Amino acid sequence: MFSLEGYLALVDYTGRIIRPAKRGAIFMALPTILHRIDIDASTWLKNSTQFEAVYREKFAKRRSRRYLTRAG
Repeated sequence: MFSLEGYLALVDYTGRIIRPAKRGAIFMALPTILHRIDIDASTWLKNSTQFEAVYREKFAKRRSRRYLTRAG
């Protein structure tokens, strides 16, 4: 099984060897995927697999403050 970093590297490599005129091609001059999104593989994995758990609390707090501001 691939690690996330290995998978993204494979996708990046595949996109670079596709003919440039084809849809989905990645230009050779571009930096790698992980470098372009400026995120390390472990952070990306956490954000993509635990999105609701990570952000639920933040969004719930923001919603509560907005509601209290309108009600007050």
